[in-house]
Amino acid sequence: MTWRYRCQRCELTSPRTTRAAAEELAQRHRAAAHDGLIPDDGEELWPETGLSLPARRMLLGMALGGTALLIARWLG
Repeated sequence: MTWRYRCQRCELTSPRTTRAAAEELAQRHRAAAHDGLIPDDGEELWPETGLSLPARRMLLGMALGGTALLIARWLG
């Protein structure tokens, strides 16, 4: 499985790599760009599953919205 690191503040994403290498990239980036601190805008470390992060978020939103509509219809 491949992993990626993303810094939301800097809008940088690592290439596909191992989890250990992605964690190392995160540490080096924090040290170089943010004085060792985690940026307020956040950062992410995620496994690469074939879908991009925005696509996964869209699918999750659609699933939650569809579930909410079904519950609303069921409750009348």
